[in-house]
Amino acid sequence: MNSSVGKVYLVGAGPGNPDLLTIRAVKLLRKADIVLYDDLVSAGVLKYCKKSAVLEYVGKRIGQHSCPQTEINRKLGEYAKQYSNIVRLKGGDPSIYGRAGEEIEYLASLGIDCEILAGVTTASGAASSLGIPLTHREYAREILFLSGHKKTGKNPESFEDLNLEGKTVLVYMGLNSLESIRENLLESGNSGSTPMAFIENATLPNQRLVLANLDTCLDKAEEFQIKTPALLIFGEIVSFYTELQSLKVEGRISDKQLIYSQFS
Repeated sequence: MNSSVGKVYLVGAGPGNPDLLTIRAVKLLRKADIVLYDDLVSAGVLKYCKKSAVLEYVGKRIGQHSCPQTEINRKLGEYAKQYSNIVRLKGGDPSIYGRAGEEIEYLASLGIDCEILAGVTTASGAASSLGIPLTHREYAREILFLSGHKKTGKNPESFEDLNLEGKTVLVYMGLNSLESIRENLLESGNSGSTPMAFIENATLPNQRLVLANLDTCLDKAEEFQIKTPALLIFGEIVSFYTELQSLKVEGRISDKQLIYSQFS
């Protein structure tokens, strides 16, 4: 690697709540000369940056590409010539639908040193904040992380011939593709009563959970006006959550006995 240029760190900011940052992420933010941050990075996370750091927003959402990936790559390469420590701050984990592969490949082609720092992925943070385990011996023995969107548009192929039995399926960027996802899952033989959940603004104070199933998910999304960022969870593991809530309502267990995180 070229020692005359700076080093780029692709840092996971976690799902939103700053309490979920790793210790190393905080250390890197405190020494970064410039931080290029994504749309889903919360203001609370940015407070860990040193006062002299340059903060540059490079966020993008489906249909609202304020900064194309090619431009982000170019910026990282240019800033490596100007600064010693460059942090590319991404929501969740950089290696899980965070385009880390594209950026590290580009930087490697320029001979720029780059390091990936893992973060708490949105799926894990969102589920645990509500007390939903991603695996359970009676409900889910497999986990699938899928994207509802790909570079060329929607991603129906990932949901074809997908049997949800015994699986927890977590869908990133799936809200805009919900109709095709639902259609493919039903055509794959899954029951319309298969439970699912929307988790909006995961781990943040305005986090919202909406429960549904394959039959009702489109109506529920419209009724509750679900908006991005939202994670979709499919599978019987959602039933485990509802069973726990039923025990709470019946008075058989209390809030203190329910193991889940509350963020404020």
